[in-house]
Amino acid sequence: MHNVIVETDSLSFKKIIQKAWRVPWEIAEKVKEIKKIMEKIRANIKHIFREGNSLADYLANIVIESQVEHHYSCFQELPLKERRILNSDKAQIPTLRIRTRAIIPL
Repeated sequence: MHNVIVETDSLSFKKIIQKAWRVPWEIAEKVKEIKKIMEKIRANIKHIFREGNSLADYLANIVIESQVEHHYSCFQELPLKERRILNSDKAQIPTLRIRTRAIIPL
């Protein structure tokens, strides 16, 4: 596997990997491992918004919330919500970021 494009919605992570920002000491060893792997596979890292990475974001949140590993080897094994996200992405249906603010009467 060579010339891999790594997409991340973490601008901080991208800047750290590209040596634009200092590596926090707490994650220095992990960052070193990641850089070594990225050099080996000739990976290029780029930033995308969370909406462009919605399936990965959704799956990461599930693992963080449940603290349990999940393994899927094919599309049919994915739960319904994940399949919908993947199908929307495949069909190039945009995911919109909508912020709402409460209107406070004066």
